[in-house]
Amino acid sequence: MFCNSDESKIYHKYGNELQFTYVLCVNCRLVYQSPRPKYNEEFLEAAYGRYFMYNSDYKYNQKELAIFNEELLEITKFDNRKSLILDIGSAMGAFLKVSMDYYQKSVGLDVSKIMAEFSRKELGIEVFNEKFEDFNYGEKFSCIHMSHVIEHIPNPSEWLARAKQLMDPEGILVIAVPNMFSFTRVLKLFLRRIGLKSGKWKENWRTPDHLFEPTVPSMLAFLRSNNFEILDYYSYSRKNMTSKGRISYIFNRKLNWGSNLRFYAKVKNAL
Repeated sequence: MFCNSDESKIYHKYGNELQFTYVLCVNCRLVYQSPRPKYNEEFLEAAYGRYFMYNSDYKYNQKELAIFNEELLEITKFDNRKSLILDIGSAMGAFLKVSMDYYQKSVGLDVSKIMAEFSRKELGIEVFNEKFEDFNYGEKFSCIHMSHVIEHIPNPSEWLARAKQLMDPEGILVIAVPNMFSFTRVLKLFLRRIGLKSGKWKENWRTPDHLFEPTVPSMLAFLRSNNFEILDYYSYSRKNMTSKGRISYIFNRKLNWGSNLRFYAKVKNAL
């Protein structure tokens, strides 16, 4: 787990037959699947099969690019070098496309071979199709960007160790994850517990692809235990990627009630 503690209690059951269980770590407040599924080909197909469904008619749209532009404007405030960025989970390459306006060089990594090929062809940059644990590159990255990938993998600490090896000493790590303690998710769970909302999923085909459901306390503990210094963090929504505005500042940056979380970090005592 994120803090290596085995102490937990049942958080809630879910699924089309309530056959899956999330437990809460009593130490760092991480929510995670228990028992965890075997991370094999059968699980990957059930959990991610739809992700690999490639749309050959896909086109970058201005709304999507504007969202990533907002994020990258903030990222480059933390990254002084702006030399080389790695986007892990690059999908169809929209984030990479925008990053090319800010970085000297952009590189992508994705589990989908066909998506990596699409991005490589469309953008004319290097996009790799391999496991991050095994990934090597001839240059150090001034920024490694992981958006909504950590919660899917069985070995998150191994990923952070690999990131440290690949990062420039002055580089930054940007991690975005879902927020299990968001206002909406906490409210829905409360309604389930008092019997006003069912915990069952309507989709019979679904397999939970999130092995972990991060929270602010668990992410802070996770990063610090892996020798990262936190530069900033906050919650956000897809419509307001950097939580701008007075109301959003209170809701997302003070209370951390938004549906997603973003963390900026650097390796502690790297220099």
